[in-house]
Amino acid sequence: MSDTRNIKIGACRVFFGGVDLGFTQGGVEVSVTTETHKIMVDQFGKTIVDEIILSRNIDAKVPLAETTIENLVNIMPGAVLSQTGATYASGNITYTAVPVTGTGTVTVNGIVFTAMTLPTAPNQFAIGANIAATAANLAATLEAYDDPAINVASYVATAGVVAVTYDQAGGPDSAYVVAAGNAFTLAVSGTGVTVSGATLSGGVGATSRTVTVPTAVNTSLLALAQELVLHPQILPSSDHSQDLVIPLANTAGAMQFAYQVEKERIFNVSFNGYPNATTGELFSYGGQ
Repeated sequence: MSDTRNIKIGACRVFFGGVDLGFTQGGVEVSVTTETHKIMVDQFGKTIVDEIILSRNIDAKVPLAETTIENLVNIMPGAVLSQTGATYASGNITYTAVPVTGTGTVTVNGIVFTAMTLPTAPNQFAIGANIAATAANLAATLEAYDDPAINVASYVATAGVVAVTYDQAGGPDSAYVVAAGNAFTLAVSGTGVTVSGATLSGGVGATSRTVTVPTAVNTSLLALAQELVLHPQILPSSDHSQDLVIPLANTAGAMQFAYQVEKERIFNVSFNGYPNATTGELFSYGGQ
């Protein structure tokens, strides 16, 4: 049955390798092309009797309006970011006792993770046989969790301690003073688990940052491919029902700067998708 609510419009957020690439200008365009071979036989003249798919390709054109140093590194394969005076914000989640199922929670940057004997949801982690195993399970859950609020940090378990390190030192591209990681929050409930503080700490912005871009000749883009996700802006981060996901995507790198009074600088990025060598999957649409 037709329903006008099925008509979708609006901008999307773009995530590459779990990193939000920020604002776009002019719209994101996705193109899926399929090449076929039409089969004809003499007995039917020029009538097509069958058609065989030879190839299918997908690409996404993303005009990035945030021409930051971080985005330049993300879209230029082989690019290297050097920072001077930068310190990454960090903190710890420490277990002193094995939690009781359903009662011990850890809130990381606003998202609650619950210790369970048998986890059934992405934001639940398994209670281990001891504090070391429990910490390792929490770290693994955080590393695998698909949300930009969590992806901006790294999680490493040692003994009963999960070390949390913000992945970006420094602040906005125009000011290297405030480290955003210092606002990344940690909290716990229940007994036997503590945090180093209400937020990560120690983050100091870089005094200078430089991106070095090589020619990258003979670089395999497939070897460096990451997941590209286009998420409709109108939907909350937890709703993936209209996400377009290219599991293996990359860009050769492109930028066009217009140093003009009334024209923004744009990174015009074209991402190409590559098939999974085992399953043949090229892209997917929708999810939970």
